[in-house]
Amino acid sequence: MKYDIIIIGSGHNGLVAANYLAKAGLKTLIIEKRNRPGGMADTAEYKGIKYSRASYVIGLFPKKIEEELGISFPVFDSPFADIFMTDDGELLYLWRDKEKRVEELKKHGQLRYKELDDLIFKLKEKVEEKLLFVTQPPSLEDFKKLVEGTELEIFLEPTEKVLSEYLDEKFHEAFAYAFMFNLPAYIMAYYFTVEWRIVKGGMGKIGEVLAENAKKLGVDFLYNTEVKEIAIRDNKAEGVVTSDGKVIESKIVLHAASPVLLDKLTNGRVKVIHPNFRPSWRRWTIIYKNPPKMPEFMKENLATVFTLPIGEITIPPDGNYITSMGGDIEEIKDFFGLKGEDILYIDKLTPKILENEYNAPFGDMNHMPMTPEYMFDNRPAKKWGYTTPIKNLYITGAGTYPGGQITGIPGRNAAAKILQDLGLFMA
Repeated sequence: MKYDIIIIGSGHNGLVAANYLAKAGLKTLIIEKRNRPGGMADTAEYKGIKYSRASYVIGLFPKKIEEELGISFPVFDSPFADIFMTDDGELLYLWRDKEKRVEELKKHGQLRYKELDDLIFKLKEKVEEKLLFVTQPPSLEDFKKLVEGTELEIFLEPTEKVLSEYLDEKFHEAFAYAFMFNLPAYIMAYYFTVEWRIVKGGMGKIGEVLAENAKKLGVDFLYNTEVKEIAIRDNKAEGVVTSDGKVIESKIVLHAASPVLLDKLTNGRVKVIHPNFRPSWRRWTIIYKNPPKMPEFMKENLATVFTLPIGEITIPPDGNYITSMGGDIEEIKDFFGLKGEDILYIDKLTPKILENEYNAPFGDMNHMPMTPEYMFDNRPAKKWGYTTPIKNLYITGAGTYPGGQITGIPGRNAAAKILQDLGLFMA
């Protein structure tokens, strides 16, 4: 069978794109190397216990996309997006409700926080209105024009400088990861949300929901199948060749995995440069036999994220496991009073394991670095947007604009670009 669209990879952006393309009437096939959808939004299992393996919370996925596709994800609700602990044990509750959030910061002496909150959400609103849902990514200059001459110019300054104007230093990491401190504050604003939530049944539910909806729209799926090569003739993509030598024809190919993989898939015709750098993060999942010892503030709020000196912690109400991003395993066990006999299994995820198991070169969860040189229309290469130098070969995923995390925006935008080029409209 010849398809209108073949999508390589069933991560959430590939799935989002498939939904929109199928809604517009295009015969769509998704080819996935693994045995299930979702990519790094993955639920793993150990002796019947399911747990989120790579990504662990959702919060940047727009309601606009959920409404357009008629989907919703099963999540735990909580009045807090995060509970932050300073190095000296002070607890900051990041309320979803703005008034309560501002009052909470005032209790901690942060009297200027409301100004920062207002600025962040004003910027996010303007970006969404003008620059977010597009078929051609904006440039840095477009962003500068959006904010120039306004109070929002502050987001061109380093994150640490901006935070220092409004917050005491001990609260900075409640609003930004340390790697952002020397980067422009628009990157902090990209990540900031009070909508972080834990997904019921693990992050794999995101892929399941999107895949099920896609199937209802007529999308075909081919799992446990690796694409060996993108079939190209006269500089035009015409389908794919799988690892078993099978040729599947299509009018258009949409690559939804890391753009770094295109070099191999196109025999060097499409090359994306990723800095030769592998991060040093570690992600731990501790499945326990005996319940850990938890302070009361955690026991009472298992449906939220805890940002502690030992790392970012989640303990979903529907499981008997602890996940931690960036912490030391011995410190985590000590904090929760876990001994050897209390632990059933420990899953360690590293950039190298991520690269091998999730086909993510350099172990980059975001496919490309979330740094200024790879933002806006530089992502993944200057002015490509969702296209490539090969006709009918399109790209989507975290390595395209606007960037990483589970947003679905690259998937929607890539689908819109394809439909635009075909003279069709988003259904």
